[in-house]
Amino acid sequence: MRALALVSRAINSAVEKLLIASGAAICVILFAQVLFRYAGDSLGWSEEVSRHLLVAITFLGGTVAYKRASFIGLQGIGHRFGPAFQRGVLLVLQLLTLACFALIAWFGAAYTIKAGEHTSSSLQIPMSIPYAVIPIAAVVFIVHVLADMAAARGSGPR
Repeated sequence: MRALALVSRAINSAVEKLLIASGAAICVILFAQVLFRYAGDSLGWSEEVSRHLLVAITFLGGTVAYKRASFIGLQGIGHRFGPAFQRGVLLVLQLLTLACFALIAWFGAAYTIKAGEHTSSSLQIPMSIPYAVIPIAAVVFIVHVLADMAAARGSGPR
């Protein structure tokens, strides 16, 4: 499934660019807020936008960390039992990870839909907009895990 690896890499590249843009946006917004407060005025929406962007950075940043294998790993489990056992342990861990993110995607989507009934305090947008990052990030995680599973079966690079 080389196509899955390519899709995973393309999504990761797009998410990395989005993370850079979001981080830059937070810096600009908060700097503008400081300037406006110093001038005697205030940007009432700046704190809320920055908070929503920070949450998005957290969820989407997790997908990039997973793709780069930057999380704490469980290297060496079953090392004494040989490579076949290690592959089995890896497969079980990947299936558990896949199930976890599938649940997060499912319940995150349900919560996002329900949050559409509420609006944010200063922007007055449906809360489903900022909450949508939960199922989106979960789906990105699922793509990465599936690509890793395909790569572990010897069908291509990560």
